[in-house]
Amino acid sequence: MSSSTAANQVRASHILIKHQGSRRKASWKDPEGRVISATTRDSAVSQLKLLRDDIVSGKAKFDEVASRYSDCSSAKRGSDLC
Repeated sequence: MSSSTAANQVRASHILIKHQGSRRKASWKDPEGRVISATTRDSAVSQLKLLRDDIVSGKAKFDEVASRYSDCSSAKRGSDLC
């Protein structure tokens, strides 16, 4: 791979916290959707903000947080979407 190709690449990762308003109320860590159905959107946003604070401050590593908390199946890869 040439260096100009590498410079044009983007790596995408995310942490997904599902909630009552989510289209699909089940995930790899909550197959029955019990926790998801009881989670409000505001609660999910608050949890994400706390997780972000821990990552930005250096208290936690993104991939470790994502692997533990993300509802996306990409969590098993540290939430790497690529």
